[in-house]
Amino acid sequence: SGVFNYAVKDAGKISAYGAEASLKLAIFRGLQLFGNYAYIHSRFAEKDTGGEEQDYADNMPGLTPEHSFAAGLQFRAGIAPGLFLFAVPSYSYKTKMFFDDANTAGFEQAAYGVLNFRGGIELADPKLTLVVYGTNLLDEQYIISAGNTGSLFGAPTLIPGAPGMAGAKLT
Repeated sequence: SGVFNYAVKDAGKISAYGAEASLKLAIFRGLQLFGNYAYIHSRFAEKDTGGEEQDYADNMPGLTPEHSFAAGLQFRAGIAPGLFLFAVPSYSYKTKMFFDDANTAGFEQAAYGVLNFRGGIELADPKLTLVVYGTNLLDEQYIISAGNTGSLFGAPTLIPGAPGMAGAKLT
């Protein structure tokens, strides 16, 4: 049996600043616009608290896109007594991010966006809802994680984001 040796090292001093804003706007009765935007500027410092140069100086911390946003519409309207139609298209976007603090090539995800949709009809009595949905409708290829356990064996694990999917549900 083999023995694994691990070296634990502090990644260093990091600083960050940013802002986040959310918006929900009623355009007219039954139609709302919603959105969220986040900005974070986060980098490892040139030197640690002891004045030593850091290995990861100017690197971005893992899993930290600089910009991200999500936006969509929420529509709901009565089409007959006790019968409602609804639709919620949405889009989310993230800029480039790394999956490790070393900012290793191959362990990053380029900027990407995902388009989703949820809609259907609701019956008030009896309470019944038919939903049709689609996620990642543009079938964007992206990864949600890289590295992890496989890296210990020389074969980094790349976990893909969900492909485009569609379905329906009756509740």
